[in-house]
Amino acid sequence: MKSSARLPWIALLLSVVSLTTLLARGARGQTEERADGAIFNTQATEGKREERREFQSQELMLAKSGTWIFKPGETPRILWRDVEAVRRLGCSEPLRVRWFDAELNESPEPNAPGRWLAWIEGTAPNDTPLRRARTFYALPTQLPSSFSPDLTVAFPNFPGPESPTVLQEHEAEVVRLANDALVRAVLGNEQGAVLVAGLTEAEPLGRPATYVESTSVRNDDCHLALKLKLQGLQDKVRSLRPPRHREPPATMLHEGSPAQAGVAADAKARIDALCRSWAEDTGEPFVTLVARRGVIITHEAFGRDASGQPIDRDYRCWVASITKTVTAILFSQFLDQGLIDLDDTLATVFPDYPADDMHVPTFRQCFNHTSGLSGHGELGDMHTPHLENIVLNGIDVNEPGVKYAYCGLGYELVAKAMEIVAGQSAARLYREHLFRPLEFGDVRMGNASSGGEFTAMELAVLAQWVANRGSYGSSEFIRPETFARLLPQPLRVADHGYTAEEGIGIHWQRHLKPGASRDSKRDEDLLFGPHTLGHGSFSGCIFLVDPDQELVVAQVRKQSGPRSAEWSPQFFQTIAAVVGE
Repeated sequence: MKSSARLPWIALLLSVVSLTTLLARGARGQTEERADGAIFNTQATEGKREERREFQSQELMLAKSGTWIFKPGETPRILWRDVEAVRRLGCSEPLRVRWFDAELNESPEPNAPGRWLAWIEGTAPNDTPLRRARTFYALPTQLPSSFSPDLTVAFPNFPGPESPTVLQEHEAEVVRLANDALVRAVLGNEQGAVLVAGLTEAEPLGRPATYVESTSVRNDDCHLALKLKLQGLQDKVRSLRPPRHREPPATMLHEGSPAQAGVAADAKARIDALCRSWAEDTGEPFVTLVARRGVIITHEAFGRDASGQPIDRDYRCWVASITKTVTAILFSQFLDQGLIDLDDTLATVFPDYPADDMHVPTFRQCFNHTSGLSGHGELGDMHTPHLENIVLNGIDVNEPGVKYAYCGLGYELVAKAMEIVAGQSAARLYREHLFRPLEFGDVRMGNASSGGEFTAMELAVLAQWVANRGSYGSSEFIRPETFARLLPQPLRVADHGYTAEEGIGIHWQRHLKPGASRDSKRDEDLLFGPHTLGHGSFSGCIFLVDPDQELVVAQVRKQSGPRSAEWSPQFFQTIAAVVGE
């Protein structure tokens, strides 16, 4: 009998969510005209585009596995994982590796214990500079013997009471294999080197480290400092100024009565009842905050977590693409202070990019999804030291302004640009120039386009910032006229004349009244005002601002949960009803 028949419970589950937009246009014509009049020969570039994309996805590896953490004198060798493919794509020049210690001093080879940064150079098939960077850790000559960490991990929910008998009988074997793999994973990849290097450099804090104090953010700092040094950008750094003092203060979220909020007396009870039924029906917990005129109508947690415990109002969740709005809010300060303009091309910040080149998108195009780029993380994110260079290595076939293609890569490039301009890693920019002034907790920013983790209160404060047109309390982050530049505007792109409206990290939100036609454009069919703003979220989180009614709605959850399409409209209808009475 085959093993698959004896063990029918064994299954391999592969779930792939692809947000990449296909670039092929095929029979739609020989050429397309960009919005600014530039002509692209799409059929001629299609094959080249595929080649460039294939090259951009090529990975580096070590000649000897497990040498991210190594002994001095055993210099790791870095090479392409698929050498044949790299050569076929037109990159025959060998890689050149330069080594820098934690103080950014260059050495022919890593010859002392501690952090080492490998600065990797070459020439890409499109003749642009190729730059990559990696982190290594060189072990001390004499390893300390006073402390030996126990890296074993317990699996309290494995194999579980309902597991097959054979799995229960082999539990120790499976757990041992998992622990062996864990140790190899920590010690045998770059993240392990980043972790060890960061821990050896860190000073005791007397408390748990925050996200910006993590070893990964420290690693971002090191690579940015090396980039600024080697590319001659240190003297071009321009500090981002703190928010201006505002008098009188702008609206802040606060407690108050229904009358002060201008809502029905039982508004909180009605919203809470709907949310309670929603959580009970779907089993998916969430936190809701609704406020009007700055007065918090309700701020409550609903449901229980996976362990069966009730969640609280500080429940922190992945907000997916609402992260794009957060990045846009941070960028708006660069815009307000004249450090970057929306219609500047990336070449104004990234020194290797060709100036006045029709293939290089503007920052506006990176925000409004007309940059010609595609993908959500396939090429890297704001934590990738040379993400902008990976994009550069395929820039000659890029077609900005030709079509609308929703993607996150443009936002990651914006984050890399903000790093270079301000001389701070992106994680620190978010923390020091947005989260700290707004008195947020320990926000983790996994990336700039879809990796933020927030509480409902933090999302609601950002929503109130939008309602206030760039201010919160006594802090004016941007001027109202700068805020106006963030609002959705009509887009006209070459691809079949597609026209839509897109803002800088924000969209118009059109929630329709019951019975209204699904494609209605009439203001009278809307639950909220025609100027309602927000952004969608793959995780089901909600970020909505109706400035006409001074209304903000925020909800955080881990995932949409079942029957979201049924409950979400009822949720918005309930809010509209209590505001309208």
